[in-house]
Amino acid sequence: MWVVWSVLLLQIASLSYAAIPDPPTARTTTVGARKLATAEDCLGVVAFAASHGQINDARVVLSETLVNKGVGYVPATGTFTTHCPGLYQFSFAGYGSSDLRLTLKRKGSRSQSWIPVVSVGPGGGSNLVLLDMEAGDQLAVFVESGKISDGATFTGHRMAKK
Repeated sequence: MWVVWSVLLLQIASLSYAAIPDPPTARTTTVGARKLATAEDCLGVVAFAASHGQINDARVVLSETLVNKGVGYVPATGTFTTHCPGLYQFSFAGYGSSDLRLTLKRKGSRSQSWIPVVSVGPGGGSNLVLLDMEAGDQLAVFVESGKISDGATFTGHRMAKK
């Protein structure tokens, strides 16, 4: 009788243990030698919004961060680095001199050069784009010509995980 109860209790205990899901791992995603993010970083929302642009080496650097959830956006450089792969929506806007031309550019994780994605101008404007992003891909807004005024924004959020 004791044997039957012992076996029954062991089976109940093993089934109860199997019902508990494993926690996410804390492994780090890397591209080359760059540490990008942990699995926990990619479980939640990835979104950013910034405004009030200045130009630094033709790149629009936005000094006021309105939202910065998750990982990826660096206000000091105006660059978004994809830590969590997926489908993203990005938008940007800027206004200034009549010859202002802004371009959203992308640099792949294995590339050294920035490639134009979409532009606005002359005089500025806005654009919205959906992009499939891989870990290590970068995006930034560049000034191709003209001068930008205070009216600049750059936003992005992950719509679907990979």
